[in-house]
Amino acid sequence: MWWWLLAVALSLVSWGVASARRVLYPERHVLPIPDPLPVCTSKTLTASDGRAFDVWRFDAPAPRGRVLVCHGFYANRYQVMGMADGLRQRGYETLLFELRGHGDRPGPCTLGVRECGDAEAVIRWAAARDGARPLPLGAVGFSMGASVVCQLAARTPALQALIADSLYSRLFPILAKEIRQRYALPAIPFVWLTWWSVQLALGRRLSAADPAALAPRLRQSLLAIQGGEDRRVPPACGEEFVRRWAGSVERWVEPEVGHVGMFARDPRAYCDRVAAFFDRTLTGS
Repeated sequence: MWWWLLAVALSLVSWGVASARRVLYPERHVLPIPDPLPVCTSKTLTASDGRAFDVWRFDAPAPRGRVLVCHGFYANRYQVMGMADGLRQRGYETLLFELRGHGDRPGPCTLGVRECGDAEAVIRWAAARDGARPLPLGAVGFSMGASVVCQLAARTPALQALIADSLYSRLFPILAKEIRQRYALPAIPFVWLTWWSVQLALGRRLSAADPAALAPRLRQSLLAIQGGEDRRVPPACGEEFVRRWAGSVERWVEPEVGHVGMFARDPRAYCDRVAAFFDRTLTGS
């Protein structure tokens, strides 16, 4: 009997390790390269743990503000390059970098634990060019990238306004939904094994960094974008962080749009609305 119990225990531990690895080393999805490719400059920076990574800067003449952009899970810089260039055309210097484990960057993806520090390094590098008049700072994040932006907002007082596109309130329900759909497995014990294995690997309690947990401390202006046909982050999963947000909140909901699909639906209208939000909320713009 004890052999059977040992086999079950080993199987569950193996599941936890393997499923955590799939989270921390996500599949590299191929995204179409924008045509034409927007003109930008790149710079290699060094993260706090010594790893090198690239940042892409879209320069605007006499910019009204600076906007940091974070792509989503499974994506890379090509997901957001068109939007970044659209903001450049509307008078904003725009910065983007690839999250760990995505695009050209090696893993693991740390779900914001180290990506937030990478974002801070990008902001410091950009601010060093400002001289006596620092540019007002905003941020845009897509799905998991929006979670990174929320974590950044909690640590960066200079960040005045942010846009969260298709953001979940809490990560655990999204992870549970993904495991149920992909493997048809129940939450107990499989989702919980994945959840605790990921946290053990990262050495961090992830629920403390959930957007809904951070929201009561975040006084930045927020534009929350959500598609009614979002299957990855259903609208109900994005309600709590909006309700708990301490700063001013604007919402943009389109019933027939899917996950992070608002820009692709109408790029010009998307960039117009995002730029107008930053025009209102970034001091000095």
